Amino acid sequence: MAGADVILRTTALADDVPQRVASAALPAFVDEFPLLGGRFRPVYADVDGWAAVAVRGWRACRLDVRLTPTPAGTLVTCSASWRAVGGMVAHRSRVLAALTSLAADVRERALALADAPVVVGTAIVRDGRLLAQQRAYPAEAAGLWELPGGRVEPGESDVDAVARECAEELGVEVAVGAPVGPDVALPNGMLLRIHRATIVGDAKPHPHDHADLRWLKPGQFGSVPWLPADRVLLPALRRLLRRMP
Repeated sequence: MAGADVILRTTALADDVPQRVASAALPAFVDEFPLLGGRFRPVYADVDGWAAVAVRGWRACRLDVRLTPTPAGTLVTCSASWRAVGGMVAHRSRVLAALTSLAADVRERALALADAPVVVGTAIVRDGRLLAQQRAYPAEAAGLWELPGGRVEPGESDVDAVARECAEELGVEVAVGAPVGPDVALPNGMLLRIHRATIVGDAKPHPHDHADLRWLKPGQFGSVPWLPADRVLLPALRRLLRRMP
């Protein structure tokens, strides 16, 4: 029996929270969303929102969380869409309640992150490739890969921190561009924020504090084990490189 498309939507306002900070509050996944025990796989995550499709339960269902900047803060809009068949339309109230809870959770996380200190990372690109570096320490991170960067010092802008970290870690001057992808909430309560950058001139980067460096094409991102926070950003980094001429 053919069904009708069902779309439900709810909103919440993260007062005085910038969109980029709110993006760190987006869920990595939604497990057991109350759509007959559905589990969802993310298909999009960026500074403007997040989307996922059901991989168990209601396979035709899609969840979206959109982040819209407003003068009062960031508007969080959560929606679910699916192809309803027969009695499945009766689950509207359950779905709406779950969406309301999801929007409230994102709002509360965004408010909690509003004053979080920032760690910057750098997406250095050259000839369609991304520069990655391998950690040498501490022991629990040794051998894993990450983007160059570090903590933003008091009184320092994100852009200045990117330039300083690249000079300290790689021995190169960089031209710093716009942020890339969403912010990522770190386990220590800080935010990871990535900026695009290019090396000024023909200088060759060297790993001053790291074990190794590699230039990776998008199809090679899976060839190295990334730190968890950097791994979250790989889809956005692939989009960045594929947009480049």
